[in-house]
Amino acid sequence: MTNCFCSVPGCSCGARKQPYLSYHSFPTDPDQRRQWIHAIRRDEGPDFCIKTGSTFVCSRHFTLEDFVSGSSISRLRSGAVPSLFCTGL
Repeated sequence: MTNCFCSVPGCSCGARKQPYLSYHSFPTDPDQRRQWIHAIRRDEGPDFCIKTGSTFVCSRHFTLEDFVSGSSISRLRSGAVPSLFCTGL
């Protein structure tokens, strides 16, 4: 995952520059995937399409409560939706 970037508009995070962040693939469940797309204010189309294994949202867009506690890796809880969108990340 050394060549991944965050898909949130305005976020310039990438695994090479910010290896300490975690990068999360879009859910495969169609309803939850739509929630993520809506939350990050994107539309699937010619300018944005979700490719399994290469379209990510970085951990800066999730609250601490969105993560499974006690896990050795940064794993999202089921149903977590990106909700933090500060400019200049």
